[in-house]
Amino acid sequence: MGAVKRVCSLSRSRERALPTFPLVLLSCAFFAVAAFAGDTIVPGDGISGNETLVSKNGDFELGFFSPGDNIHFFLGVRFKKMPSTSPNFWVGNRVPITDLPSAALEVFGGSLCIKEAGASLWCSSAATSPPTAAAVLLDNGNLVVRDQANTGINISMTYEHYPLNGSISVDRSRRNGFVLTADGGLDTPGTFPDWMVTSQDNGSSLILNRPNPNVIEFLQLHMGQVSLMRRSEDSAAVNKSGWVARWTFPSDCKSGAFFCGTFGSCTSNGKCTCLDGFEPSYPVEWGLGYFVAGCSRSLPLSCETNGQTEHDDSFILIDKLQGLPYNPVDDSAESDGDCEQACFSNCYCVAYVYDSGCKLWYDKLYNLTFASRPPYSKVYVRWGSELRAKNGLHTRAIYLFVSGFIALAFVILILALLWRHRRDLFTCRKFEVEGSLVFYSYGQIKKATRNFSDKLGEGGFGSVFRGTMPGPEPTAIGVKRLKGRGHADKQFRAEVQTVGVVKHTNLVRLLGFCVKGDMRLLVYEYMPNGSLDSHLFSEKSSLLNWDLRYRIALGIAKGLAYLHEACEDCIIHFDIKPENILLDEEFCAKISDFGMAKLLGREFNSALTTMRGTMGYLAPEWISGQPITKKADVYSFGIVLLEIVSGRRTTKRLKFGSHRYFPLYAAAQVNEGNVLCLLDSRLEGNANVKELDIACRVACWCIQDDEDDRPSIGQVVRMLEGIVDTEIPPIPPSLHNLMEEGDSSSIYSD
Repeated sequence: MGAVKRVCSLSRSRERALPTFPLVLLSCAFFAVAAFAGDTIVPGDGISGNETLVSKNGDFELGFFSPGDNIHFFLGVRFKKMPSTSPNFWVGNRVPITDLPSAALEVFGGSLCIKEAGASLWCSSAATSPPTAAAVLLDNGNLVVRDQANTGINISMTYEHYPLNGSISVDRSRRNGFVLTADGGLDTPGTFPDWMVTSQDNGSSLILNRPNPNVIEFLQLHMGQVSLMRRSEDSAAVNKSGWVARWTFPSDCKSGAFFCGTFGSCTSNGKCTCLDGFEPSYPVEWGLGYFVAGCSRSLPLSCETNGQTEHDDSFILIDKLQGLPYNPVDDSAESDGDCEQACFSNCYCVAYVYDSGCKLWYDKLYNLTFASRPPYSKVYVRWGSELRAKNGLHTRAIYLFVSGFIALAFVILILALLWRHRRDLFTCRKFEVEGSLVFYSYGQIKKATRNFSDKLGEGGFGSVFRGTMPGPEPTAIGVKRLKGRGHADKQFRAEVQTVGVVKHTNLVRLLGFCVKGDMRLLVYEYMPNGSLDSHLFSEKSSLLNWDLRYRIALGIAKGLAYLHEACEDCIIHFDIKPENILLDEEFCAKISDFGMAKLLGREFNSALTTMRGTMGYLAPEWISGQPITKKADVYSFGIVLLEIVSGRRTTKRLKFGSHRYFPLYAAAQVNEGNVLCLLDSRLEGNANVKELDIACRVACWCIQDDEDDRPSIGQVVRMLEGIVDTEIPPIPPSLHNLMEEGDSSSIYSD
């Protein structure tokens, strides 16, 4: 079954479309794609990333699309001429793609394969197909795999190992009949209305009627539900995308076994919800009405946590069900207690019931529907031990109250803990309003960092640890643990109040924070390529080529320009240096460490503030005691830019020439037009000379003595982008006096 323009057929003919699983979510955000030449994928070839296959008539395109923000990519077909509003008519077995650039659809040896990062996520069977079979996107939106010389051979697309298989087929035993099949065994019969379809070939195929040639319609199969969707230009349409359902079967989850996904339940009013102790695996998808991902445990089972089967979990009774969940497994246990024990003994057992025999459910639960009237069924669902304790179900807790003395001690302990919790809560409330930050508990962070076992680095204000936040999509994080009471709290407030309310490609994203007593923890997105200094000054790290260096320099400038010129209040960082420039997986530069930052209202041009920063990167006005402006960051950027060009610390004295301080030497060489001698010798002259000249000139303009002679960071961006010409700067006279031998320590004066 495929999506077509005004016409759609269901057929049992020899050549038919691959089984379809459309995912249609309204108000979707689609991603830009690059067209692939042709409508056919020949053996040994394929499409990848954001490429698409386009039908010959130009009506349809096939590629990897995402139905909305923060949702996986899926292989699908959609209307090419309306990508922003077209639903995905066909989703290849709902195989999720998380890394789009590494995804590919290929034909090899008669099989059609979905790959990610070189690994096959799914391949069709090649039992009936020769090695010359090719994949073709037809003009009706169907994708077929067939022999290039014989159009009668087709490869059926079935993903047997996925827990939610489904299809729709014609039922010739009934007029206009069809069958929705889920998981290869659960069938739901239905009938198309006469006005909608016309039977052909003795009932072996059904054709959608065409009441109006100018109307676009398609038949949609969506998680055990089939609908006839029509394109409507009416501004009063029920959804923003303009697609409305003219006919739907079934109308809610009460008739669809897998409608609500794993551990999802169908309520008496036909709505999906999660069982107690579970939450939507992907809340964004649930909000859009797509429940295929189902629900996940709020807390893991004890055996999942400790790697072994333990009897420290519990079961909660789910009753008033309409029948039992899908696919129970019979067990030989002869009593309720033995049945419970049989489930306890296997970590993969998620539910049980004993009713004239023991039935167990493994791994997942599907088809949980609450009945509106008897007869009722029931099932016991497994809960994690922490969750049970949280809800007062841990039976051993009762014995803590047996002895009066123990009870009194317990109450005192609870009161003490509550007092401390209230103190911590009072502290964190001051920061809850800052942007969309998450307040993490200390236990969450301790678990995520494996008790702070993987240290990434250490600085004057504390240490940084690597961790992973659990979830449907585990998130790599970097946790900064601040040390020192006064300075730690000062830096904590500065970072939360600045990074917490700004977002930019070239700023490290602050995810959340934790306050526990005197402890202050900041949770950032993880930067896999570490800090810039580790690549510039370490012989062990991979050498950054010139293109990367120039892109990093431009990224730093853009990040600073956002802080200085685009935020509601001007934010001065005060500590720009390579250690505070982090690099993501694509070596995109991101400014970090806002512990010294200061917000400056737009009505102020400067501020009198305590000295803060790192020796070697401090502007002259710090030394002279003048009011500080955002040009202090520009000076620091100039020093960093010289270090990016040269691959050496500017604070180290030279061992050659008449100038002992590298910035002074660099300024002299720029004036003489000899910029190649400033380039990192490890690059062996491999650099764009024009870009090198611009970078060196910009750096020397940035380190001018008088802040009025320095460009704004916005001007720096335009100079690096080649929009504005960059003249040769004068040599700053004060550079002779700014070098302090061996001192590059951070300063934060109270």
